[in-house]
Amino acid sequence: MIGAVVDCHLEYLMLPRLGRWDNRRVNIGDHGSSGGCVARAGGVFEDDALVDRVNLALQNMWSRLDSLPRSDEFWSGTNNRTTWYKVDEFAQRCVVRDSSDETARWAAVGFWMHAGSFGGLQLLAEDAAVRDDAVYDLIAVAEWVWLEVGVDPGPHLERALARVGSSVLQRLTQSGGRVGRAAVAASVFLAGESFTEAIGRQHWNMFLHALAVPMPHDRDPSVVREALAAAEEQWLATAQQCLSNDASSVVDLMDAAQWWAVHRDYDVVGRLRELLGALSRDSLELMAGDHDGETAASLRAALLVLDGHGFSSRRYP
Repeated sequence: MIGAVVDCHLEYLMLPRLGRWDNRRVNIGDHGSSGGCVARAGGVFEDDALVDRVNLALQNMWSRLDSLPRSDEFWSGTNNRTTWYKVDEFAQRCVVRDSSDETARWAAVGFWMHAGSFGGLQLLAEDAAVRDDAVYDLIAVAEWVWLEVGVDPGPHLERALARVGSSVLQRLTQSGGRVGRAAVAASVFLAGESFTEAIGRQHWNMFLHALAVPMPHDRDPSVVREALAAAEEQWLATAQQCLSNDASSVVDLMDAAQWWAVHRDYDVVGRLRELLGALSRDSLELMAGDHDGETAASLRAALLVLDGHGFSSRRYP
């Protein structure tokens, strides 16, 4: 009961930002993610190139259907107008007719992503037979959908990785770079770890939940308070224990807060300050002095929040 109530609260907050498909040419943009149908979701595997590839495929698929002669059998029984619903159907037909049609395949993946579905994982798994980068794409797309709709890829990812094969994954773990990282994550997942553990975001995900707990003055009295309050206290207690003198956990907490600010425009600074209160200011200063680079920058940002300053949605300086 408690888990169900918390899940409902988080599903509301994590609803996809994509909106509904618009049957006009708008929202696609010109050869890039700006104005595209698919936007960055704040993952550690996805990148701009992946998002741009999907959006460009969607744009090109629209143009291809729009230029298809109305005498073609595809238009039979329709109003001869190009719509996203028809582009989706056309892309699926193109993939069936020619499985090597890269534009159609990536457009199909984009439609599945937009729908919050893991259906595109099977197409990407098939690609792994001819290009190693497909393993990276597979993990990145699974992470993107997970972040957008809050649903674990679970059996969908397991089936896709089984199609790739353990021997391929084992070979790719030695390749380094983003493909090597994805292969390691895939192997860890197949070995029985959760998806969040496999991609290194177990603590991040836990902090994501804890930060979403509303402050007392923001709580909706119409919610089933008994169940929700018990679950909230559990999330907060676990998060505070995890923060104890652990610099990497503080970094994960700050990254989770940044995700809420950037990708959901949700103010979590009050809850962030409360969680950071589990640490003394002296311990945070010591940790910041013992680290450099992004870790030190994140710890300094945590100190500012603890001192009462606001939280910037921009990446830490």
